[in-house]
Amino acid sequence: MTVALQRFTFEEYLAYDDGTDTRYELVNGELIPMSIGTGQHGRIAKFLESRFDAEIARLGQEWTAQKMAIRSPRAGRWDTCRIPDVVVLQSEQWAALADKEAVIELYDPRPLLIAEVGSALM
Repeated sequence: MTVALQRFTFEEYLAYDDGTDTRYELVNGELIPMSIGTGQHGRIAKFLESRFDAEIARLGQEWTAQKMAIRSPRAGRWDTCRIPDVVVLQSEQWAALADKEAVIELYDPRPLLIAEVGSALM
Protein backbone atom coordinates (compact mmCIF):
# COMPACT_ATOMS: atom_id res chain seq x y z
CA MET A 1 0.00 0.00 0.00
CA THR A 2 1.40 3.38 -0.98
CA VAL A 3 0.76 6.25 1.42
CA ALA A 4 1.32 9.13 -0.97
CA LEU A 5 1.09 9.50 -4.73
CA GLN A 6 4.12 11.76 -4.85
CA ARG A 7 7.68 10.48 -4.95
CA PHE A 8 9.99 11.48 -2.14
CA THR A 9 13.69 12.23 -2.24
CA PHE A 10 15.78 10.64 0.47
CA GLU A 11 16.05 13.98 2.28
CA GLU A 12 12.25 14.43 2.16
CA TYR A 13 11.83 10.92 3.51
CA LEU A 14 14.07 11.64 6.49
CA ALA A 15 12.09 14.81 7.28
CA TYR A 16 8.63 13.29 6.66
CA ASP A 17 6.19 13.32 9.58
CA ASP A 18 2.51 12.59 9.01
CA GLY A 19 1.64 13.07 12.67
CA THR A 20 1.17 9.34 13.33
CA ASP A 21 3.43 6.70 14.83
CA THR A 22 3.59 4.87 11.48
CA ARG A 23 7.09 3.95 10.35
CA TYR A 24 7.84 3.91 6.65
CA GLU A 25 10.43 2.47 4.32
CA LEU A 26 11.20 4.34 1.12
CA VAL A 27 11.05 2.21 -2.05
CA ASN A 28 11.67 3.87 -5.41
CA GLY A 29 10.58 7.18 -3.89
CA GLU A 30 7.32 5.85 -2.46
CA LEU A 31 6.54 5.68 1.24
CA ILE A 32 5.64 2.13 2.23
CA PRO A 33 4.13 1.74 5.72
CA MET A 34 5.76 -0.91 7.86
CA SER A 35 3.46 -3.17 9.79
CA ILE A 36 4.01 -3.60 13.49
CA GLY A 37 4.54 -7.31 13.00
CA THR A 38 3.29 -10.15 15.12
CA GLY A 39 4.44 -10.84 18.64
CA GLN A 40 6.34 -13.85 17.31
CA HIS A 41 8.14 -11.60 14.79
CA GLY A 42 9.15 -9.26 17.62
CA ARG A 43 10.30 -12.14 19.82
CA ILE A 44 12.49 -13.54 17.05
CA ALA A 45 14.02 -10.12 16.25
CA LYS A 46 14.73 -9.46 19.94
CA PHE A 47 16.18 -12.97 20.34
CA LEU A 48 18.49 -12.44 17.36
CA GLU A 49 19.67 -9.07 18.63
CA SER A 50 20.36 -10.45 22.13
CA ARG A 51 22.19 -13.52 20.73
CA PHE A 52 24.28 -11.32 18.43
CA ASP A 53 25.15 -9.08 21.41
CA ALA A 54 26.09 -12.11 23.52
CA GLU A 55 28.28 -13.59 20.77
CA ILE A 56 29.92 -10.22 20.10
CA ALA A 57 30.77 -9.97 23.82
CA ARG A 58 32.01 -13.57 23.92
CA LEU A 59 34.30 -12.92 20.96
CA GLY A 60 35.47 -9.60 22.43
CA GLN A 61 34.71 -7.78 19.19
CA GLU A 62 34.10 -4.04 18.83
CA TRP A 63 30.75 -4.63 17.13
CA THR A 64 27.17 -3.79 18.02
CA ALA A 65 23.72 -5.06 17.02
CA GLN A 66 21.29 -2.22 16.28
CA LYS A 67 18.04 -1.25 14.60
CA MET A 68 18.83 1.24 11.85
CA ALA A 69 18.23 2.09 8.21
CA ILE A 70 20.16 1.03 5.10
CA ARG A 71 20.05 3.30 2.06
CA SER A 72 20.43 1.51 -1.25
CA PRO A 73 20.13 2.47 -4.91
CA ARG A 74 17.51 0.88 -7.14
CA ALA A 75 17.87 1.06 -10.89
CA GLY A 76 20.46 3.82 -10.54
CA ARG A 77 18.29 5.89 -8.19
CA TRP A 78 19.03 6.91 -4.62
CA ASP A 79 15.51 6.83 -3.28
CA THR A 80 15.26 3.52 -1.44
CA CYS A 81 15.81 3.05 2.28
CA ARG A 82 15.07 -0.16 4.16
CA ILE A 83 14.83 -0.76 7.91
CA PRO A 84 15.84 -4.34 8.65
CA ASP A 85 15.19 -6.00 12.01
CA VAL A 86 18.83 -6.14 13.14
CA VAL A 87 22.08 -4.73 11.74
CA VAL A 88 25.50 -5.73 13.10
CA LEU A 89 28.22 -3.15 12.48
CA GLN A 90 31.47 -1.85 13.89
CA SER A 91 30.98 0.04 17.19
CA GLU A 92 33.05 2.91 15.80
CA GLN A 93 30.68 3.25 12.84
CA TRP A 94 27.66 3.26 15.19
CA ALA A 95 29.30 5.92 17.38
CA ALA A 96 29.83 8.12 14.30
CA LEU A 97 26.04 8.16 13.82
CA ALA A 98 25.36 9.51 17.33
CA ASP A 99 24.40 13.01 16.19
CA LYS A 100 22.71 12.24 12.88
CA GLU A 101 20.17 9.88 11.33
CA ALA A 102 21.08 6.23 11.92
CA VAL A 103 21.41 5.42 8.23
CA ILE A 104 24.17 3.52 6.47
CA GLU A 105 24.83 5.12 3.10
CA LEU A 106 26.03 3.26 0.00
CA TYR A 107 29.66 4.39 0.32
CA ASP A 108 29.85 3.88 4.09
CA PRO A 109 31.55 0.74 5.36
CA ARG A 110 29.27 -2.23 4.86
CA PRO A 111 27.51 -3.71 7.87
CA LEU A 112 28.86 -7.04 9.05
CA LEU A 113 25.38 -8.59 8.99
CA ILE A 114 21.81 -7.59 8.15
CA ALA A 115 18.97 -9.72 9.53
CA GLU A 116 15.36 -9.48 8.39
CA VAL A 117 12.79 -11.70 10.08
CA GLY A 118 10.27 -13.04 7.58
CA SER A 119 6.69 -13.38 8.73
CA ALA A 120 3.79 -15.18 7.17
CA LEU A 121 0.28 -14.79 8.54
CA MET A 122 -1.80 -17.88 8.14
